[in-house]
Amino acid sequence: MKSQPQTILTPALVANLAATAKPRGETSIALQDALAELSTLPASSIVRASSEISVAARLGWQPLTHRLISAEPIFVRDLALMTRNPDYAWLFLFHPDGRVREAALDAIQTPPTSPFFLSALFWRLNDWAKPVRVAAERCLHRVEQRISPDVAASTAPYLLDRRHVRARWGTEADLLDHIFGRKAVVATLVPWLRREANGSLGKYLRRALRYDAIDEHLPILAAAATQPQVRAIAYQCLLTNKASWFAGFEWMWIDKIYNIKRRVPKFESRPLPGVTSLPDLFWQAARDRSVIVRRVAADALIAAASLVPDADRLIAHLAEDESQSVRSRADYLRRHPPVA
Repeated sequence: MKSQPQTILTPALVANLAATAKPRGETSIALQDALAELSTLPASSIVRASSEISVAARLGWQPLTHRLISAEPIFVRDLALMTRNPDYAWLFLFHPDGRVREAALDAIQTPPTSPFFLSALFWRLNDWAKPVRVAAERCLHRVEQRISPDVAASTAPYLLDRRHVRARWGTEADLLDHIFGRKAVVATLVPWLRREANGSLGKYLRRALRYDAIDEHLPILAAAATQPQVRAIAYQCLLTNKASWFAGFEWMWIDKIYNIKRRVPKFESRPLPGVTSLPDLFWQAARDRSVIVRRVAADALIAAASLVPDADRLIAHLAEDESQSVRSRADYLRRHPPVA
């Protein structure tokens, strides 16, 4: 027997959304309850939830009895309803009629108060209808500076990860930088990167390295982050004086004659000035409990051994490492001593 596909919406939320449809003008309590529960959904659920919300709330639907007594188009009815109760704008972001989605975006004057609804605004920035995408851009420009750092930081991992996936995003992706590059947002994101033990935190840190507001937090992430991958990336930036991040994909030729090429990741970078106590950082990384961090220290030392006053002692320390991969790097350093 086939199992039923899992749904994003809970039965209680589905009931509240259904209640907003009968009739819409008398359902303010159900609407508030529905919006409150939608606010608890994670940002990453936006794609699956959007179609479920439209169906559950019967958006764009009108009972047969109403159609028999009124010739008013459905979208005109919903626009009038949104004028009377602006809270419907957040629900109508999921309306099947693009004219209503566009009007909903123009009606929103307050910033989203949850990661889910911030994600919804960016989802509309990828709408198939260009007028809706333009309206979403106008909406985000209106509210971007008033979005709570907590809301933005909670949404950042999902949206930054989708930056190069949304097919219709061009310069629209710059809005991510306006929101997530703020110092207050980065400062709110850092404790999460520092304390969490599970998840692709290294990938999320890489995404955040495009913002120079992260620079002042790299030493604490290198020294105290729970996840080794986060510590390794932070140390790599500090030891090489360079921050690099994933910037999409590009084509690399394999054989131009036969028109053979493959898609490879593309990275961008920026200098990381002002790094102090470089020898101390090398020793901290070389003594880290994770081998991936110690490998970063050895790799960085190969490129910058002449900058470390006690490089020979550090190389000797790495040569006694329990990991063969670290010892092999120390052996390379011994065979290729730094030139002063």
